[in-house]
Amino acid sequence: MELRVVKYFLAVAEAGSITEGARQVRISQPAVSRQLRALEQELGVELFERGHGALRLTQAGRRFLGVGRDLVRREQMARNAVGLERPLETRLVAVAPFATILRTLAPFAAAHGARHPVIDAIECEPSLVFERTVALGADFGVSTVPPPADWAGHRLSPIGISAQVAPGHPLHGRPDVEVAELVRHPLILMDRTNQARMVFDDALAESGLALPDATELSSSFMAQGLAAAGRGAAVLTNEAVFGLHPVRVMRDGRQVRMSLYAGWDASHYAAGLIERWVAEYGDWLQTVDDVANVDAPAASV
Repeated sequence: MELRVVKYFLAVAEAGSITEGARQVRISQPAVSRQLRALEQELGVELFERGHGALRLTQAGRRFLGVGRDLVRREQMARNAVGLERPLETRLVAVAPFATILRTLAPFAAAHGARHPVIDAIECEPSLVFERTVALGADFGVSTVPPPADWAGHRLSPIGISAQVAPGHPLHGRPDVEVAELVRHPLILMDRTNQARMVFDDALAESGLALPDATELSSSFMAQGLAAAGRGAAVLTNEAVFGLHPVRVMRDGRQVRMSLYAGWDASHYAAGLIERWVAEYGDWLQTVDDVANVDAPAASV
C-alpha cells in the first residue's frame, strides 16, 4: 500500500467528490479513480458507495478513514523527528479553545513565529483539550484546565475576568467592579461548562452571594454581541470587541482570575522543542493586558 494513494483516498473522502479530491491533490480524475480502485482491490473491500449524488463512504471506508489519517500523521511525525535539528522546518499541532487561539496563539505567532516551528491549531472546548490532543494525534494542548498528571506541562499565567459593557451602561468607563456590586446589574454568563463561569461562580460563593438571574449562553462571541446590544454585562476572558468596555471583576480588591496551562506527553519526540516554545509563549503572555494587569492598581478615570 502506497502512502500517496492513502492521501488520495483521504482527499476524496473529505471532499465527498472524486473531482474535488483530484483537484486538491493535483492529479487527474481518471488517475485518482484508478488508484482508488486498486486500493480497494488490495484491501479486498469497497471504500465508497458509488452512485448518484455525493460520494459516500461505506462502513469499511469509514473505518479506513481513521486508519488512513493515522498513517499520514505518523509519516509527518517521522519527518518531524528526523528534522528536529532544523526546528524551523518542524510542524507542530496544538489543540486549544477558539478564544485562546484568537487572542494569544495567533498573536504570538505573528510576533515571534519567524524563529519557531510552524504551529497549527485545532479548536476544542477547554474541558476536552487534552483528551482531543490524544485522539487527534496532536502535539500539545493549551487550556484553562490542567493537563493529565502524568503529562509534562506548565501553568502559564493567571488570566483576569472582566465584565464587558456597552457605552451607556452604568459601569462603562470604570476600571473595576467588586462582585457584590456587579451582581446588582443584569448579567450575561457562559454556561456552567465554561471555566470562566465556574471561577466566577466560586467568587460569588466565597463572597456569600447568591447567583443572580442571568442570560446564559454557550458562545462567548454571542455573549459579547448581546452585551453590545445593551442586554447586560458579559462576564468573560475574551478581548473586548464591538465597542465594549472591559471592567475588571474584583473580589476583595483582587481580580477574579483563572489559569492557563500547556501540556504534552512527556515522551513526545519533540518534547524539548515544545517546552522551549511554551516557555517563550508564557513569557510573551505577560504582555497581554488581562495578564500583565491582573491585580494592578486601578487606573484613575
